[in-house]
Amino acid sequence: MSEKELSSSEDEDDGCEGKVDVGVGGLEKILESTQMFDVTPEQFALEHDLMLTDTKTTDNDEQSRGRTKKAGTTSLFSVNLGKMRSMRVFYSDPECTCGQLVIATLDSHYKILHFHHGGLDKLAKIFEQWSSIKARSVQEVGSPSAIADKQLIICQPAAPTFEKDPEEGLFEKMTLNEWRSYENKAGVIVDSSTVRKHIHFASVNFDMREKVWPFLLRVYPWESSADQRDNIKNDLFLEYQNIRKKRYRTMDNAPARWLSIENSIVKDVIRTDRKNPFFAGDNNPNGETMKNILINYAIMNPEINYIQGMSDLLAPLLSTLNDEVDAYFCFTNFMKRTVFSSTPQGNENLMETNLNYLRNMIKLFEPDFYQHLEKQKPDAMQLMFVHRWILLCFKREFPENHALHVWEGCWAAWRTNYFHLFVCVAIVSVYGKDVIAQDLPHDEILLYFSSLAMHMDPVLVLQKARGLLYEFTRLEKIPCVLEGLCSAENEQWHSHKSFRNFYCNQSHTDKEVCPYQ
Repeated sequence: MSEKELSSSEDEDDGCEGKVDVGVGGLEKILESTQMFDVTPEQFALEHDLMLTDTKTTDNDEQSRGRTKKAGTTSLFSVNLGKMRSMRVFYSDPECTCGQLVIATLDSHYKILHFHHGGLDKLAKIFEQWSSIKARSVQEVGSPSAIADKQLIICQPAAPTFEKDPEEGLFEKMTLNEWRSYENKAGVIVDSSTVRKHIHFASVNFDMREKVWPFLLRVYPWESSADQRDNIKNDLFLEYQNIRKKRYRTMDNAPARWLSIENSIVKDVIRTDRKNPFFAGDNNPNGETMKNILINYAIMNPEINYIQGMSDLLAPLLSTLNDEVDAYFCFTNFMKRTVFSSTPQGNENLMETNLNYLRNMIKLFEPDFYQHLEKQKPDAMQLMFVHRWILLCFKREFPENHALHVWEGCWAAWRTNYFHLFVCVAIVSVYGKDVIAQDLPHDEILLYFSSLAMHMDPVLVLQKARGLLYEFTRLEKIPCVLEGLCSAENEQWHSHKSFRNFYCNQSHTDKEVCPYQ
């Protein structure tokens, strides 16, 4: 395999330094040997001239190690097969040639090799040969080491047709012409339910986000005309000027407190999305605009103030809308949908509400994974591995453009206001089987899912999430603790608002009497 076939990038966690430097071209020779366990890995590397070339060493140093430098050495990577705990091969394309090879050491460090240009299937075959040899060695020697079939796990995540929503694939990304087809002559969206359904399944084109997002975030009512939206935009501009004036008055009255808050905001702003050209460079005015929006939000929402992570959610809004006023009001409504926001009563822990829903959803859809967590409770039941997913709305789990597709699917609020939790369950469903296979404890479950960040298949996850939501809507009876997932905004839930469609599953966290008992 050539260097191009292997990979174009590599992520390596600290502490995962291998002691065998294996050239890609020499892997097959090593694995063909049935005597590979009779000598040390170092001896094999020396014998086959596979030690990583160190350009700083002298000829004497090389001769002292019993080898000479070989010209034209291919690209190398380092892995000690004898000291690994597992290898996971994740295919990301239908042809099963591209994806990731994730190598976990016994002390829970990870090395991730990315195969962008093919070749992963060839390497997987080599490792399958090694796994077979390892298995025979374990049986013959009676070694107490890890079972070989748990060390090599080849995953081809897929969502079979029966797991998908029947309407999957019927919609294309929304274009300007399609958007206009939903409007009447006055610019009113005639059938907002169908529009939200369209976005739920296919999202919108990049150039349509500036137009559509204010509707999805309820800045503009779906039933508003074009003239009414012009008036709303003017009113919001004037309102924002009053907010800015209030900011200056408030900060003057408590300068020390607000200076501390502003410093916290600035520290986050200068680190947020710096690779995005919209925010790149020193003294970028867009960074100043982001800071102003966050301070204004903190002024107008003193019970919430500013919380680290808000800048991550604001950045895509600002770079897409490219307007401070529009970004502020879209951001304000976005916050109402996240765990950053408090309820009107100010006494509900929104994260715990989400986690309680999620525990029961995992129990319903992925009972084996739930049982694995239950064996390790109470720590595992805190679901620490999903906290970042929920807090930052999957922005750190998928490349930004795909993360924004997830956002749009959630904002569309088709069938439920909790679509983000179905996305969480979808990730567990697609990638969680390895957790059970390796019997990972709760702290390593967090490491495992963290290692998959930016390497999961977002299209597959969304298809699975929509399939799970469809399955949920088809349930004859729904656990009472999941009643809140049923959005009254959609007509398909009206039939569920009757006593006979819910049952008490004895999973209450409060002291109230269940009406379905």
